[in-house]
Amino acid sequence: MAMVWNKLAERRGELFSRELAPERHAYWWARRHDGEAGRLNRWVDHLRNTTLENIPYLDPTAASDGVRVLVLLHEPAADAEDGSGFVSRFSNDAVSANLYRAADRAELEHSSTLQWNVVPWWVSNPAMAPRSLMREVVRARPYLAELLSLADAVPREVVLLGKPAAKAWDRLVRSGGVPGRLATATVSRAPHPNPLVFDRFDPARGRTNGDRQAETLRHAGQRAQGETASATRRRPF
Repeated sequence: MAMVWNKLAERRGELFSRELAPERHAYWWARRHDGEAGRLNRWVDHLRNTTLENIPYLDPTAASDGVRVLVLLHEPAADAEDGSGFVSRFSNDAVSANLYRAADRAELEHSSTLQWNVVPWWVSNPAMAPRSLMREVVRARPYLAELLSLADAVPREVVLLGKPAAKAWDRLVRSGGVPGRLATATVSRAPHPNPLVFDRFDPARGRTNGDRQAETLRHAGQRAQGETASATRRRPF
C-alpha cells in the first residue's frame, strides 16, 4: 500500500491518487477534458504532442470560478506524470500536501486558484539530454502566454513558490517581458513547499517558512477578492 502524504486531502475525500483513491481519480481523469478546465487540458494535450514532453494536466476541479490567483512552481515533480497526472494541491506527494496545508490555513479558495509551473515539463527528465532550467524557461515562455490566453479570467495575483520559481520568473521577464495578461498582476514570492524548506524555522523572522507561505497566499487571496491585505503591493518588475 502506498504511503499517504497528503493527509488533509485524504481526510476530506479530495485525494488524487491512482493507488489510494482509484475511483475518485478515475472519475476526474475521465472528465479532465470537460468544462472550462477541459479547454485548458485539451491545450495540454496539444502541448504534449508538439513538445514530446511528459506534462501533467491541470486540476479539473480548480478555478471553477475563474483564475484569480495563479500559483507557480518552477517545474513539475519527477513523479507527477506517473503519480496523479495532475498539477494539484490534492496530489499525494509531500510538496502538494504542504501547499494544501498552507492554502487551507490561508483560506485561499480552490475555486479561484490555478496551480501550474513556469516550465510545464520535468526539466531533469533522464530520458532527455541534459538541460538547464534557465534555458527551458526561455523555451517554455510562449506556452505560459498561450495558457493564459485560454483562461476565462485574467489572474490578478501570481504567487511564485521557491527560489527556483522566482529565478525562472526573473529569467522569463528578461527574455521577453511578462506575458500580456499578467501585466497588471501583483507578483508575490514565498518559500517552496518542499518539506526540507517548508518546515524550516527562520530565527530572523521567528517563524517557519510554512508560516510565510501561508501568509503570502492569504494576502494574495485577499487582494484577488478586492480585500485589503497588510502586505505591500508588488508589481512584476
